[in-house]
Amino acid sequence: MLITIIILVLSAIFFVNGKVRSDLVALCALVALLIFQILTPDEALSGFSNSVVIMMIGLFVV
Repeated sequence: MLITIIILVLSAIFFVNGKVRSDLVALCALVALLIFQILTPDEALSGFSNSVVIMMIGLFVV
């Protein structure tokens, strides 16, 4: 649980700071959760099937 909170706080700091692109911060947080086996690969990739996530990816492209 401590690792999850640390990843969350670091992600929030990087999101607010704005020096690193937000999509990279989100992907790095996802990879960190996978590396520490907090999420399974199925759980990590299940969010990409949501239509809202697909719309947000499209907005990043635009």
